[in-house]
Amino acid sequence: MEEFEPVRIQDCDGETHLFHFEARDFGAGIAVEAYESAPAGPDGYRFQVIGPPGSDRLGLVGQLIQKIRRALSVKHLADRELGVDIADSVVRGRIEWDEEQDGRVPLLVVDGRRITWEQLGALLMKFEGFQFKLEIRDESQEL
Repeated sequence: MEEFEPVRIQDCDGETHLFHFEARDFGAGIAVEAYESAPAGPDGYRFQVIGPPGSDRLGLVGQLIQKIRRALSVKHLADRELGVDIADSVVRGRIEWDEEQDGRVPLLVVDGRRITWEQLGALLMKFEGFQFKLEIRDESQEL
């Protein structure tokens, strides 16, 4: 496992996020991961890119930084007078294990913060009667 110097990146609200990087070899190539908090915890942003065996690791880190910048350029949740709301009609995040639910339902991390399945359901109720599309992607794929 190879580590790189942490990098600070601002989001669209001007908030600065500190990302740590790790590179790992695996059978099909090289995975470079960036995480905002401890890699074992669900909080914060987390990203990954995968390159073929022998890839330039520093080049992969550069690709990952660009991916992070694209992701941080958009907020999916908005803090409004009545609480948290869906900023637009798209919500992107990642699925994590919810210790409090013993794995019965997932914990979601959207904009780097925890959202329970119940909280997401409440946020979706303003869209009652609308259609939706749920897409699940590997963490190395762009959303």
